[in-house]
Amino acid sequence: MEVLRLLSARAPRLDRALKKIAKKGGVVVLLNGTLVRTRRRTGADNRKNYSGKHKAHGLLFLALTDVSAYT
Repeated sequence: MEVLRLLSARAPRLDRALKKIAKKGGVVVLLNGTLVRTRRRTGADNRKNYSGKHKAHGLLFLALTDVSAYT
């Protein structure tokens, strides 16, 4: 539940997406993300896009789907 609160604060349309999935009868929601590598930025914005886990610069791409997308 804590993850949903965090995501909904960052993504204003998350509640609409979850309601749409629930309206279709979905009970399982899949959240997946990947780092899309980018070039290193210069100046103060340099560290904002750095992933210590991947030891690379990039942007996080998140996808929210329901199980029916995989069947």
